Amino acid sequence: MEQDTLGIFQKIAPDVMGTIKERYLLLRHISDAEPVGRRTLAGLSGLSERVVRSHVDVLRRSGIVRFTTMGIAMEPEGKKMMPSLLECFLRLNNLDDMQRRIRQALGLKNVYIVPGDSDNDKTAKEELGRRGALLLNDLLGSVETVAISGGSTMAEIARMLPESMAEATILPARGSMGNHVEFQANYIAANIAAKTHSSYRMIHLPEGLSASALHIMFESDRQAKENAAMTARAQVVLFGIGRADRMAKKRGMTGLQREALENLGARGESLGCYCSLEGKILYGTNNIGISLRDIKHHPHVIAVAGGTGKAEAILSVMRTCRTGTLVTDEGAAEKIMKLI
Repeated sequence: MEQDTLGIFQKIAPDVMGTIKERYLLLRHISDAEPVGRRTLAGLSGLSERVVRSHVDVLRRSGIVRFTTMGIAMEPEGKKMMPSLLECFLRLNNLDDMQRRIRQALGLKNVYIVPGDSDNDKTAKEELGRRGALLLNDLLGSVETVAISGGSTMAEIARMLPESMAEATILPARGSMGNHVEFQANYIAANIAAKTHSSYRMIHLPEGLSASALHIMFESDRQAKENAAMTARAQVVLFGIGRADRMAKKRGMTGLQREALENLGARGESLGCYCSLEGKILYGTNNIGISLRDIKHHPHVIAVAGGTGKAEAILSVMRTCRTGTLVTDEGAAEKIMKLI
């Protein structure tokens, strides 16, 4: 099956993949036993006659099957599609299996895998953002506070998020880092607030300060103190995951510091915490905001990251996290399966 086919299915019907599977199952039985009646199809598939009737009506209108006096039979176009549909169905089952196995292995609430590898597929990166945006949108309206980290994937989620009247408070999960303002948590929080007709707060404290400097700035800024306290109580936390080596470099660590982290076994970084492949926090940066250490205190936790090159980072962070939902892509998931 071409790579794009499943991606198209995910785009146009992300919430009805079960329907696609049921229709494929019916097509397999029709192909094997044509002509076949609806009652027989219901018995073969385990679906109710009402559901079978609904599905085969759609398939007939699509020119895939036809109704005859003897029962339902395949149209030539339907027969031609079957090899590609079989490959698609096997891949769908494979994604489902990977989602289940990763969820169980990491003790997570949910795992969603989008097709492709965002390391070399722009569409996969967009799908990560789309799925993350859908999960956030489902929660908006029922929660009052949302905290979001920085990064290109979080910026993609903000871009994909539909407009709504959530009227929540959107906060940055951490202080600012890096030179790209569009990827900073404050900027992303403001964008989400604009799209959802919500208010937002900012934390104007850069990452990388010493503990003493951070303490002085924090104590002298009453607004930052209030915003940080609200962030600590956020009902939803949405965050990305980075490779430990790249994030250490972005934070301006010295070569000796980066080497020390590598020697300790740091593989992933998120919310200021550097984690080993076994799921231990090896080092945490000084900053105000949410940390992986207390992530379990937040009711809704959503991590979004993909790409084969980030598989070890994702695994290390989610083994540390052990809560919430992971959204990743096929490239990362396949490597994570090998690692676990």
